[in-house]
Amino acid sequence: MKKITSLASFGIFILLLSACQFSVGTKKDLKTGLSLSYNGFKADDAYLVDATGKRMENNKVPLNSNFSIVVTGVGNYTLKDGKAYPGCEITVKDKSGKVMGTLPDVMSEAAKNGLDPNGAVTLTATVSMSPPFKVGETYHVIARFFDKQNAKSKLTAEVDVVLQ
Repeated sequence: MKKITSLASFGIFILLLSACQFSVGTKKDLKTGLSLSYNGFKADDAYLVDATGKRMENNKVPLNSNFSIVVTGVGNYTLKDGKAYPGCEITVKDKSGKVMGTLPDVMSEAAKNGLDPNGAVTLTATVSMSPPFKVGETYHVIARFFDKQNAKSKLTAEVDVVLQ
């Protein structure tokens, strides 16, 4: 009897490990240098798109334009009344680490009443690169996506962009 109980406990432990396998990880886009780390959430892919929505092949961004960080396959939200409550903080730093700008929650209005979890599987953070940013400089952009119902769940996407 003791052996069966031990095997059952071991089986439950393996099952719990399997359930958590997608909740922590990292990914890197070698073309653009975009890196993604996630904890609590799951994510399938992360990439940069230009102002026309075309996937970028490098990290060069024209002055006076926008680009977006896109994260797809996002899941594992803590739901409240069947709805997901994502948030997104964007920070841009210069090469010395000085914060050039930050937006604490660009999704506050869109997710105020919650989103259908199926409508929250792709998260996007759009950054505008206009003066005081300068051509030829490199800027470090951080998009931190979070779950407003679970402070431990977060996705962090980071990239250095060269302003053209």
